[in-house]
Amino acid sequence: MKLLGIHKVSLLFFLIWLQPSKSCPCKVSSLCNPIKNTTRQEIFVFSLQNKPSSWEKFDWDKVTTVVTVGYISQELMCLAHSYGSRVVLIDQMPVSNMTNPSDRTNWINEQLDIVKTNFYDGINIDFEDVILQNQTDVRKALTSLVMETTAAFKSVSPFYQVTVDVAWSPDCIDLRCYDNVGLAEASDFLFVMAYDEQSQIFGDCTARANSDYYMTEKGIFGYLKLGIKPDKLVLGVPWYGYDYPCETLSKDDVCTIKQVPFRGVNCSDAAGHQIDYRAIYPLMINGSTGGRKWDSAALSPYFNYLDKATQQMHQVRFDDPISLRLKYEVAEMFNLRGVGTWNIDCLDFSDASYAKEQTSLMFKAFPNYPRS
Repeated sequence: MKLLGIHKVSLLFFLIWLQPSKSCPCKVSSLCNPIKNTTRQEIFVFSLQNKPSSWEKFDWDKVTTVVTVGYISQELMCLAHSYGSRVVLIDQMPVSNMTNPSDRTNWINEQLDIVKTNFYDGINIDFEDVILQNQTDVRKALTSLVMETTAAFKSVSPFYQVTVDVAWSPDCIDLRCYDNVGLAEASDFLFVMAYDEQSQIFGDCTARANSDYYMTEKGIFGYLKLGIKPDKLVLGVPWYGYDYPCETLSKDDVCTIKQVPFRGVNCSDAAGHQIDYRAIYPLMINGSTGGRKWDSAALSPYFNYLDKATQQMHQVRFDDPISLRLKYEVAEMFNLRGVGTWNIDCLDFSDASYAKEQTSLMFKAFPNYPRS
């Protein structure tokens, strides 16, 4: 997710900012009960904005779980529960404390207290730090953390949900050599982040798809080859892209980019910057040179534009309802637990006509899973 640090400060933010509530804040007290459906397919979304006017425009016929990032909202909990949808918190434990069993217990108890106090439905563990192949103690500690979190949460409510975010492939992506089989067994499911797939670019330093269809398919197949069951995997896709300044742009749209190292590799998507779909669409319509184009090698759209201030050509690599639907079909083909997105606030929830149309199309692209 490349928000390295937001989750590290989130717990402190929660503990300082939250005013504990012992009574149900919802108009109907039953809405404070955990959502009990534990077998349905998931549409699992992350929300970064504490913005009620946007929540009302989520497609609640489809969204099953909302992960609140950087905020806690009992108001959102009441709204989501009224539609039968979960709300869960997100956090990660510092790697420096993870091998200490008492530190793990303290961390778990703190997370559980937040969930109980705010009538939430569980936790999403987003750990993206390096674990090298030879760091067996840390790898085992991460698996133990998830096992212990699940045991503690389920002892309070069997309906609490514990999930773990993992890279798009199990092959030590970005030096994250995790025990993916153990993490899947210890949790309700893994959220496979099929984005930032160019965090380490091997070969030519050029702009490429943020979520390549074939890389995504290969990554999911890699998890399944490990013996992880399909209902333990949720495919996560991006509702954002990357804006790359081109050092050169060839006639066939090869955009060479600046070399920016990441975890031992000389070239990475850090040469560009993340851009939300809400900004991508108007930029493509109003500023692109040649309009929307299609990368048939990645089954992904892109466009070029001229930055008038610098007179430099840029290439934007992104996903839209068409490319996303293709990846959702991968999840359906493998009969996965579901799909999800980082992040739902990349959409424009304003009343502008084009925004309403594009937001509707993004939600419609989601599979039509039964709600029960």
